[in-house]
Amino acid sequence: MVDERQKRLIELYEKGILTKEEAKACFMELEEEPDFLFVEEKTRLSFSLPSLKIFSSSKLKQDFRFSAVESMNINLSEGKIIFQKGKEPDIYFVISYPQLPQDKVLPQIYVENKSLHFSSTLPCYITVSLPDCWMSVLDLGLGQADARLDFLPFEDVSIHSHSDKKQQDIRVTPCRTFTQHLHLELRQAPIHLVMSKEQGLKGRFESSQGQLVINRKKQTSPYICEKSGDKVVYLQVQTQASPVTLKGIKDVRIL
Repeated sequence: MVDERQKRLIELYEKGILTKEEAKACFMELEEEPDFLFVEEKTRLSFSLPSLKIFSSSKLKQDFRFSAVESMNINLSEGKIIFQKGKEPDIYFVISYPQLPQDKVLPQIYVENKSLHFSSTLPCYITVSLPDCWMSVLDLGLGQADARLDFLPFEDVSIHSHSDKKQQDIRVTPCRTFTQHLHLELRQAPIHLVMSKEQGLKGRFESSQGQLVINRKKQTSPYICEKSGDKVVYLQVQTQASPVTLKGIKDVRIL
């Protein structure tokens, strides 16, 4: 009978996270002989093995380290995601689950063509520590998850949800070292954008209801504005009823 530890090893091998040799070594540590045939080994990608830790009776944590990643595609349903500036040249990706899933396969994380992919229908909390270098694209589906995106070194950022709620907390700090295209598509979650005084802005805000609330003031949709400055942020916000707060900039000209 294959126990849970063996099942997990088989799952990691089939997903290409463990090589044939690594899986065999793990079985030997369990003092078991593998009772299945290893098929052709999948192509390994440049990231380290996950470290699985049960750090409380009802919490599961996964740690991943990636290199040579230029873009990300992440989709959540509930929980929270944080992007922050790391101190190392690699990407450090930490996932924790409030409750240990029972009879459910944990979400898969993988890298393909220098793009990191992760999608979870389980509530989870993610912290992503990024190196201070240029990256190409971030596609982030939030669902009903909160987001604190303090460091976004991506040239093109898309943040979206079709199930967001009024109580959601979404805070975004655009990149301050190069020009960036930032697109947000939400229904009703409040949007907080924190910019620097030196940044330029070309913004377009649209509401399907015909009216917007920007910095607590009602505005007619579409609301188009700009501000001169360095490292221009090309901002597009499409929403139904999300209030928008713009912090850190003054002298915005309405077009």
